[in-house]
Amino acid sequence: MKVLTMIKQIDCTYLSPNKTIEEILITRKEARRTVYVYNYKGISFRFSSIDNINSFIKNGGEAEKHFLTEGELDKYLVKIIP
Repeated sequence: MKVLTMIKQIDCTYLSPNKTIEEILITRKEARRTVYVYNYKGISFRFSSIDNINSFIKNGGEAEKHFLTEGELDKYLVKIIP
């Protein structure tokens, strides 16, 4: 039997027309995980917390994970819970 991974956007905050922060819930069997995705002009950056996003926006630096397309992000999110 194949186990499905469910990805659900819980919230989306618009910072400007080209910048959003999405809160995403990922579930697989009994496991759950929430991740945050900062989208800037179609490029996505994944973070484990809002504090990490705020630090990235204010201070620059590196994202925890970077995606150039929605397809790359989706493939990653499906595999986040083994």
